[in-house]
Amino acid sequence: MKKFTALSHAIITLLFLSKSLPVLAEEPQAATNGTPENPITPTDSTTNESAPAPTPATQSNAEYVIPQPQASRLDALKTSLMLRQLNHQIQTLEANGEPFLTLYRTSMTSDTQGCLILLHSDNEHPDWPDAIAPLRNAMPEYSWCTLSIDVPDIIKRADPIKINTSTPNDSSTADNTQPTSAELPNQAMVFGRINAAITYAKTQNIEQFSFLGYGTGASYALSFLAANQDAGTALILIDMESPSNSPSYEMAQKIRQVPQPILDYYVSSTRSDQFAMWRKQAANQRTEKRGDFIQLDALPDRVTGKDSKQLLIQRVRGFLKQNTDQKNQQKTLPRVNKGLFYESPINN
Repeated sequence: MKKFTALSHAIITLLFLSKSLPVLAEEPQAATNGTPENPITPTDSTTNESAPAPTPATQSNAEYVIPQPQASRLDALKTSLMLRQLNHQIQTLEANGEPFLTLYRTSMTSDTQGCLILLHSDNEHPDWPDAIAPLRNAMPEYSWCTLSIDVPDIIKRADPIKINTSTPNDSSTADNTQPTSAELPNQAMVFGRINAAITYAKTQNIEQFSFLGYGTGASYALSFLAANQDAGTALILIDMESPSNSPSYEMAQKIRQVPQPILDYYVSSTRSDQFAMWRKQAANQRTEKRGDFIQLDALPDRVTGKDSKQLLIQRVRGFLKQNTDQKNQQKTLPRVNKGLFYESPINN
């Protein structure tokens, strides 16, 4: 009886193991598709035909929004102008098949001298308060219309930092989309916008143009006039900066290609003095000159304790008055009824 019982137990054990082998064989595959805490269990054919649920990675990518700092700045600018009831200054122009924003202010006098085209610095906007906004708003009082152009960002704040691991001789991994040192970032786009602004201003009966750039915007203004020498009559550089991909010395040499009068107004510092010296040397080497190169250190203006923005306006206004074609602004004196001031003669 004991032998029979032991034999029965052995048979039952073998049967149990034979049924368990397929399940044990599927466990490693299930472990690769799921997690130990939540293993994937076999499903029937109807369940397999349904669409798979989105993975956490897919959900994360769908919910993540890439920030757009430049678009946010422009939206805030337009909102600010609308709140101040200045939305009539906003003009949307088109260049290279893309719309872009400009701020246009007409001359506040009847004898418009011309139009001043302004280019702001990197990661700013066309009404930036440091230099662009004061000049944009002040020059119309002195018979100049102003057109301030939106300049695309050079440094993309929202983009991840990319580390270049290629060697200098590894041409297969080189990024051919990067501009060379002789060309500014987005140069074709910015030049197209300047030309579109000039075309628009001409529809407003503007015949004379001058260019003003602030920070990296000064590099664009200089490069544009160097490549289009007949486009304007004067160039103003305010605290000029060279983009990181454009060596300062090479940028300074472009002044040799600009015969127009140039105002170079900068704040002296250890970083800017060398660049300013190169610009002055390049100006002295110009073979063709239609006007002087005037370089002024803005630091003394700032340490006087006076309003530096008002001094900047005076510098720019005086430079344009002396170095551009000025229309005759002399007006005839109003006719006065002398009877208001003198006694009428007594008729005898």
